[in-house]
Order: sequence, then structure tokens, then C-alpha cells
Amino acid sequence: MASLSHAAGLLYSSLETAERTDGSTFLRLTSSAPSWASDAIREAHCGELPNDSRYAVIKDSLALLQNGSYVDEDAAIDDLMHFSMALLPTYTSDLLNWFAAHTNRLSRCDDAISEGRVSDSTVYDILSEGFRTDCEDMMAVLISSLEDERQSIFNPDTDCRLILSDAYGIYIPQMYVSDITEADCEALKVDWADVQTCQAGPDHEHYWDAWMAICDSAEWNELGDAWHLVQNGDLFAVRADAELPEDWFC
Repeated sequence: MASLSHAAGLLYSSLETAERTDGSTFLRLTSSAPSWASDAIREAHCGELPNDSRYAVIKDSLALLQNGSYVDEDAAIDDLMHFSMALLPTYTSDLLNWFAAHTNRLSRCDDAISEGRVSDSTVYDILSEGFRTDCEDMMAVLISSLEDERQSIFNPDTDCRLILSDAYGIYIPQMYVSDITEADCEALKVDWADVQTCQAGPDHEHYWDAWMAICDSAEWNELGDAWHLVQNGDLFAVRADAELPEDWFC
């Protein structure tokens, strides 16, 4: 399965910059973004309607997670304070613009004070800790979303293995089933008649129909994970619950 950093990288790469009619730019999800991406982005808005400033900090957050080599949620959560410090705007004007973009964010300053995060009562300290409080909560939500999804994200290093190269061409079906016996069919969830047809070779009139039926139904378990067949030129065994990206078939 994919690591949390792998999932973050996938979501990060699904964001693109677009231009409005007035010439201003904004971030949005690409048309090829994974099916779960919009839910993850919406949840990371933490109750706000979609807005540019939140999208920007989400993208920066994903960059930090992508580059951190985090395996799972626990490892990333341990670094929340580091993340919020890294995201804190360098310039006071940018910090003020963050709160000006959504005035409800000022309540996070009250949260920071009540949580004892503000050691000095300067306006800058209060605003800084309010920003960091908001970012840590947002990133906790984002990390949780990535953790929920990473187990179904296709990781070519762990979720597939090559069975037969496309160099074998039309003989791939025959070669794959060559050692399958009738006794094997129940465990593999395939029909013995289809196996026999493919064993007869590509000259059999139902060879490709039988192979399609085998690819559609074949499934087996290894160490608690279900696997199935996917032919993408080459023939692969692929973890059954992994969501294959569209470009994997190009």
C-alpha cells in the first residue's frame, strides 16, 4: 500500500493553477484527480467555503507531507508543531492577509490564548499562535483523510508484480494457465472450461473470450490480501483493493 507521503504527493500533484476571467489565478483539482481528492480538500477547509487562501495553505501542507517520508498518520501527527511553524508566513502583512481573508479565523487566536500557547501578549504573538493553531487543526484533518485513503492508493512498488512480459504477445493467456489444474480453479475462482480453452492455444476460436473471462474472475489471497489479474500489455498480479491510476494504462 502507499505511504502517507505517497498519498500526499498524489493529492499535491492533483492541484493545478487556473486563471479567472479577471486575470487572477486560483488553485483547483485537475480533471484526473483521484475520486477521493475533492472530499479531502473539502474537509481540510474546516467548515469554510472553498477559498484561495485555504487552498494555498493546503497545497503548502501537502508539500511538507510529501517531502517528509511519512509512512502513516502517527508519524505525521508527531510533527504538527513543526509543520505549523514552517507554514507561518514570513511577513506580517501576509499573516494579516490570512485573517482578513476569513474573519472567522480570528477565533483561533482566542483558542490559542485559552490553550496557553501565547507567552507574550503582543498582537504579533497572538496572531502567530492563532495561525498555527488553525494550521495544526487543519493538517490533522488532512492527515486523517490521507490515512483513510492511502491503503487503497496504488503503489507500483508494493501493489503489483510482473507475471508475464508483453514480449510473449498472444501466448500470454496460454502460458499463464499452462500449469493450472482443475483442482486449482476453485481457489483461483476461474472456470475450468475457460482454462482448458486457453491451454489449447490462440488457434482456438474461443481463446480470447475465455481469457477475458479468466481475467475478469481470477482472484486469490496471499498473506491476507486479495490479488487479481490486470493486463496492461504486460500481465500483472495487482492487489485487488488498489485503485489503479488512469495513466497506468497509457
